[in-house]
Amino acid sequence: MTDAALTAWTPWIVPEWRTRSLVGPDGRTMDLMLALPQGEAPPGGWPLLLALDGDRFFAALAGTAAALSQRTDKTGVAPMAVAALAHRPSAGAHEDQRARDFTRSACPDPRLARPSGDGDAFQRLIADHVLPMLSGAAPLNFGRATLFGHSLGGLFVLETLRADPALFARWIAVSPSLWWSTPSPMIATPDLLIGCGEAETGRDMRDRIAGWVAAKPDGAVFKQAPNADHGSAPFALIPDILRHASGAPA
Repeated sequence: MTDAALTAWTPWIVPEWRTRSLVGPDGRTMDLMLALPQGEAPPGGWPLLLALDGDRFFAALAGTAAALSQRTDKTGVAPMAVAALAHRPSAGAHEDQRARDFTRSACPDPRLARPSGDGDAFQRLIADHVLPMLSGAAPLNFGRATLFGHSLGGLFVLETLRADPALFARWIAVSPSLWWSTPSPMIATPDLLIGCGEAETGRDMRDRIAGWVAAKPDGAVFKQAPNADHGSAPFALIPDILRHASGAPA
């Protein structure tokens, strides 16, 4: 298609999707995205799914949630608000921002010279600013709120669960980077879903994650996506992610 032919097309904007900016603890600007279901909120408010890496996952999660929640009785996915935090390219290299915000310790691999260790500050950003912003924008049920992260974001989910298990009701970590840091298993854990791809053999990811889940005294729900690698696993597991956020049985 030529540039001239594209002039007849206009950008497609989903009416229920919104975004606003917020400033992180070190002055970097981020985007907070929000998609709401159509119709009136249920008593107590909508369930909330908050995703990290919104630039990658928001559209897929919000679009699939809207589609599958039309038949909750068949899919197990309830209508929910989907929100996401996204780093801006203008605020620095994407992987450097993720490493800084999603970790609480220095990288153990000396070949990766990245800033790190600001996970506590990022957790405070979510607790003190992100969740209040969302609460002011829509009727939400924080007794049915879920945090989702992938890779380093998945590690952030596990370490935040360890630090403040009451911050969310449910937790989802897909392909958490346990090679960076391995949180000790929690004795008492709110609802936790951990996923990975069957083909995640780099850094011994698949077996490392499965072993961590097996060592948990209370047991976490573990989902493995057939034939999926590190990048495709979170997309292959989106129906499981949404069912878990809905409170449906795994």
